[in-house]
Amino acid sequence: MKKHNLLFTLLIGFLIFSSCSNSDDNETELSVIGGWTVDESMLNGEIVTNESVIRLLTADNRTEFRYLDDIGGNLDLRIEQGDWIMNGDVLTINFDNPDFEPKVYTVTDLQSSSMKWESEITGEGILKEILTR
Repeated sequence: MKKHNLLFTLLIGFLIFSSCSNSDDNETELSVIGGWTVDESMLNGEIVTNESVIRLLTADNRTEFRYLDDIGGNLDLRIEQGDWIMNGDVLTINFDNPDFEPKVYTVTDLQSSSMKWESEITGEGILKEILTR
């Protein structure tokens, strides 16, 4: 009888622990959606002055880039808006301003609070940026 009770207890314990998964309910899908601050910009491996303050990517596929422009020694805030689409690790931004070409970024690393992406700037080279939330 003691063997039956022990087997029964082990069976119940096995069923309880095997039916629960600690990763199923706690996993969150990583997303580019949100507000990002550019922490570092490098052009061809050299750190460049960061004029971009905030980059917003919304759930309805709109984007807003906020820049500081140095106009005559005064910093003015400039805002450029557009649409974005993600295909795999490639993020394409089509700005509303017709003077801006579409911008294509390759996301090389995406974490819950940071992202790295790179983009080719025609005639200048490769821009790599580190962004944080």
